[in-house]
Amino acid sequence: MINKVRKELQRFAGAVTFYSRIPLPSNWFSEENSYSSRYFSLVGWIAGGACAAVWMLAEMLISGSLIWQSSSESPEPVAVLLGLAVGVLLTGALHEDGFADTCDGFGHGGTPEEKLRIMKDSRIGTYGALGILLLVLLKFFSLLQIETELLPWIWISGHSLSRFLAISQLGFIAYVQDSTNSKSGAMTDISKTDIAVNLIICLLPLLIVWNHAWLGFFAAILMWWFLMAYFRKKLGGITGDCMGSTQQLTEVVFYIFLGFKIGL
Repeated sequence: MINKVRKELQRFAGAVTFYSRIPLPSNWFSEENSYSSRYFSLVGWIAGGACAAVWMLAEMLISGSLIWQSSSESPEPVAVLLGLAVGVLLTGALHEDGFADTCDGFGHGGTPEEKLRIMKDSRIGTYGALGILLLVLLKFFSLLQIETELLPWIWISGHSLSRFLAISQLGFIAYVQDSTNSKSGAMTDISKTDIAVNLIICLLPLLIVWNHAWLGFFAAILMWWFLMAYFRKKLGGITGDCMGSTQQLTEVVFYIFLGFKIGL
């Protein structure tokens, strides 16, 4: 029993180490431990919680109050921007980088091989730069539509749901890169149990705001399905960059349609 618990803790440490910049002792994780992506959605809790915490602190500083008071008003723009910034710093812009690479690859490339070659290039091109700019603007203005009393749970839900949708693609579509040479190779081992654990973790915060978030949830599912069909058609499968794009796009679609729902 103790060994099983230790194994799961090592897998969680592996997920935190790979998907974030949170420093952990090197002996907490061994590359021999597979299935660390089982806790990808839980990393979303950490990232979304950090965004929400910084946003709440900034809101209190701007209002000049030391006591948090939720309301039905829109959040302060500067506070939201600080929350977005801490999310990028915490994850090392891992998924944003994947999204930019995908924009460059699909924007410039012709054949699947050409797309993959461009996506592996560490330099960012015009499509990648414009894609990131538009993505950040969409996130920022979408979050401004959400009431402050809901935003903390929405932020956590958006991060965990989008991570589940990204990693779940491995259960439905082939991974087209050589996982031994890919920077995402250590995280491509996934089982039905891993997908189920990620699903449960992502649903827990979502249930708290379900009455407000159901439209955003189904919009994110639709985006997930569309991206899988698109990647299958254009590449014959997915790469780590494709999964990063799925995480970013399903997250922002979730926020956009949630804002629409609240505004009705």
